[in-house]
Amino acid sequence: MRTPSLLAETLATVRGQKVPTIATIVLVAVMCTTVLATVGRTAASELQVAQRLDAAGSRQLTITDISGDQLLGSAVVDQALALSTVDQGIAHTHAQDAVAGSVGPGGDPIPLWRVTSELSDVAQLVAGRWPAAGEAIVSQTAARTLGFEGPAGFLTAGGDEYAVVGIFHTLSPFDAFDAGALVPSTDAAVTTLRLVVADATQAASTQTQVLRLIAPTSPDDLQVTSPATLAQVQQEVAADVTSFGRGLLLLVLAAGGILVAVVVLSDVLVRRKDLGRRRALGATRSAIILLVVGRTLAPAALGALVGTAAGSALALRAGAVPPPDFIAATGVLATLTAVLACLLLAALAAYRDPVAVLRTP
Repeated sequence: MRTPSLLAETLATVRGQKVPTIATIVLVAVMCTTVLATVGRTAASELQVAQRLDAAGSRQLTITDISGDQLLGSAVVDQALALSTVDQGIAHTHAQDAVAGSVGPGGDPIPLWRVTSELSDVAQLVAGRWPAAGEAIVSQTAARTLGFEGPAGFLTAGGDEYAVVGIFHTLSPFDAFDAGALVPSTDAAVTTLRLVVADATQAASTQTQVLRLIAPTSPDDLQVTSPATLAQVQQEVAADVTSFGRGLLLLVLAAGGILVAVVVLSDVLVRRKDLGRRRALGATRSAIILLVVGRTLAPAALGALVGTAAGSALALRAGAVPPPDFIAATGVLATLTAVLACLLLAALAAYRDPVAVLRTP
């Protein structure tokens, strides 16, 4: 039987046998809807958790020198910021109170940090220019506190004066600097090093490398706030969610495959004389197999489209839409499950003796 004739026969059978066609469509659609409404929502939730845990604030490694021995020298800071696993970073001193110079000591104080690294890694200018030595930039929040209408005026801190030449907006995750002013410095005694790790899974290795660069004489010399534990929790949560989702997916597909096999078995038994007649008239076994498989594939594909659309709508309503590749994979898996469920039955129908089938009342 030629391919065009076989396709025509398959489509005619699909249209003619409405009960098994509708049953297959419904079963595959239910499979897809169930997967997307359960496993799909789990996958979407896993993705949301991963995105939240991988946010810049969750990847921040903070090392504070509490020994007073200036362990965070310029060489250590430069090498730490140059690590391939570090996205952003800043090295700064402890905060110092600063007030508007025009007001004097009675003014509202803001914190001022002296920074030895690039300010552009933690701040974005919204007005004015970047400061030079002896100058400062203030955050938008600090400008309102000081009563500055723009990048003008000056600050006094510890007897020093700093001309304000710019106003900035902090970049995530360095929101702590949103309350004050930043002053560039090359010789300040750095007490804190803040690093944003490129990937949360690299937090532990990055922490180890930085501590080796610092080489403290005692663990009590440093205070370390690390995302390493959070990264480990993220991996464990992802593994548990993935394992649960995989098991549920296999259960849904197995149940759907069994039901599709029952429908195909019923269809083959009802049409056994028609299939036997085709074999007696010269149809090959492969043609019979393709006819039965195509008879299942066509409604299964339609059911997959209906099911993925319905499942996506339910997931959207629940606020946890799975990724597009997961939705597409669900439709493909459901269709393949239906095809696999009918292969053995198609082979049994093809290899039965056509004469014995035709003699059966």
